[in-house]
Amino acid sequence: MQPRENLLEALASPDNLLTAWRTVRGNIPRYRRQRSAGPDGVTLAEFERDLPAQLNALRQMLLQRRYEPQRPGLFAIEKRDGGARQIALLNVADRVAQRAAQQAIEPLYEPNFLPCNFGFRPGRSIQDAVYCARRTRQHGYRWVVDGDIAACFDSLDHRLLLEKVSKRIQDERVLELLKKWLYVGILEHNQPVETSNRFSQGWQKASNGLRQGVEWVFGAATRAEPTCDPYAADRYEREPYRGEEYSAADQFEEQTDPRSAIEERFYRRTGDEDSNRRALQQKAVQQIATGGLYMGTSWAKRALAKAGPAAIAALKTPTGREALKRGLMVGGGALGAAAGVALTAYLLYHQVAPDTVGVIQGSPLSPLLANIYLHSFDVSLTRAGYRLVRFADDWVILCPDQASAEIAYNQATISLAKIHLKINAEKTRILIPTEPLEWLGCVVE
Repeated sequence: MQPRENLLEALASPDNLLTAWRTVRGNIPRYRRQRSAGPDGVTLAEFERDLPAQLNALRQMLLQRRYEPQRPGLFAIEKRDGGARQIALLNVADRVAQRAAQQAIEPLYEPNFLPCNFGFRPGRSIQDAVYCARRTRQHGYRWVVDGDIAACFDSLDHRLLLEKVSKRIQDERVLELLKKWLYVGILEHNQPVETSNRFSQGWQKASNGLRQGVEWVFGAATRAEPTCDPYAADRYEREPYRGEEYSAADQFEEQTDPRSAIEERFYRRTGDEDSNRRALQQKAVQQIATGGLYMGTSWAKRALAKAGPAAIAALKTPTGREALKRGLMVGGGALGAAAGVALTAYLLYHQVAPDTVGVIQGSPLSPLLANIYLHSFDVSLTRAGYRLVRFADDWVILCPDQASAEIAYNQATISLAKIHLKINAEKTRILIPTEPLEWLGCVVE
């Protein structure tokens, strides 16, 4: 399928938003819709009571580029093999917007995904992946590289991901949306270090707060209603779609009352524990914004365009960035530092920032982004002649003998390194023909 330049119009079309809403609603049983809320407290039932206005407002915000995703709530669920996985809890509007984006973007990539990829694809399931692995093993490929990617979703390189996405998405407005969703998923990181919750102790405290703001910016930067109502008739029920949202956040909600458990844990965590940190962050942002954020966003692009490759190359080095920070603090005082940091943050974020990583799990869009990112891994191994079967970040390579399995292990390591990922050495191993393979919760004989 050819890239589309008017993808945002398709994404925000009434039919696509309505389909996205139905899918989001279908993931939640009816008896839980009165209490299935995001961090903003709006439940599915409350969203549905004013559905036409909600979807029309979301459509206008998307088309007018005024849509801003909200910071998700995060909670942990236990893994089967131990440990915990951080799952995002999104507001209903953000879930609908991401599902609409997934529906618009997926047809551009789905025809190119390889048959070995079974994870979160239309018409494919865990059972299909297990059946494929079992049949391949029964045909003489008894040696198995049972592989796992270390912190896969948390390690997806944003720059590399956006490069892959932009090959088929030429609508800059949709790319801007994707950047917003990626960025909101890393707001838990690179925040100012809390040293004090009092800012009334003179210039020294203010200077310290500003310096923390400087460090945080360098760290975080590197990381009218229609006449006809197209939504009014949506008042029917259907069988729920069991996507990633159900398997993660919704399973957690089934075990606990979300109004008493999820919200309690989320707001308790973001209350006492994070209040001082957020206050410090807001203070730093205010100091930066007061001094020069407006200048940074208005004339920074023109000024930076004149800086030339030499200046950009200098800022790519740790020594260059450290010299810049020292020069701003010494030469310009607080106001000069604020203006300079705002200007430099623009440059670092858009051109020379160390790559930010990670996508949030539990969102409708993350599985598709992971498949796009890992497609080159599938291509590399299948072109080399290996029998690969992959479901998200769990994969097996089936080989006829031990030598092939050892080479395949090394080839997988190299292929993942090319996309800035690592094999989970503790969970990746080579199985001999007589050893049972337990994969995706099933025994593959």
